[in-house]
Amino acid sequence: MAFALDPGDVGRARPVDLGRLRVAWTEDFAQCPVSAEIRRVMRARVAAMRHLFRSCDGVQFDFGDADRCFDIARAQSFIARHQDAYDSDPTSLGANVRANYELGANMTLSDTAWAHAEQTRIFHRFQAHFRDHDLVLSPTTPVSPFPWRSLYLAELEGRPLRNYYHWLALTYYISLVTNPAISLPCGRDEHGMPFGVQVIGRFRGDIELLNVAEAMEAAFATHQPSWADHDRILQKLRGRTTPALKSIVTHPPLLSTH
Repeated sequence: MAFALDPGDVGRARPVDLGRLRVAWTEDFAQCPVSAEIRRVMRARVAAMRHLFRSCDGVQFDFGDADRCFDIARAQSFIARHQDAYDSDPTSLGANVRANYELGANMTLSDTAWAHAEQTRIFHRFQAHFRDHDLVLSPTTPVSPFPWRSLYLAELEGRPLRNYYHWLALTYYISLVTNPAISLPCGRDEHGMPFGVQVIGRFRGDIELLNVAEAMEAAFATHQPSWADHDRILQKLRGRTTPALKSIVTHPPLLSTH
């Protein structure tokens, strides 16, 4: 959900006292797939940064049937984006885009009504956490970075995932609730690869979140200098061959059923 922001406000930094902030954190929003390694890293990062905040509490979230809800909302976006092209010449779309479009086209009014109602329920439950907290923290991704030749994660620790985007649940859950979120570099994981923490602000609190993120980056650089070595990592990557990336839309999603 987009809304107008004053460009001047976006670019104008405002100091934030992290010591006044009440933080909630989670490894997985109670149901997202997350590896044991990333869970360990997240717990270690929270333990190391909790002194920066007024409080830092592990919180249980209830995202209901967020995966099926996102399946339906996502399929609807394919209808909105590709209907004209599909109606005029379906072959002009790639096979996988067509498959996602047709999945949405075959949904019923009942599917759509349920998804909108479920998204509303999830939204209200999530916003209630901001009565007692100012921020929510989670991992950004559920696994250590993997080779770019693998377009998506098909399984996690031996268990198959629902579809090709299920591994992104930590972030698409936040897309469902429409709160602003930003990923901050937060050191490295157990493989020496970059680790990011997802920082989620209040609904329509975009400017506040940007200011908090700046304050957190400054605090990390002061209190945990090793967390702020992402510039050195980027320098090492510069000059390497640029891969010919492909879309991750490789398969139609598989909807869960009741």
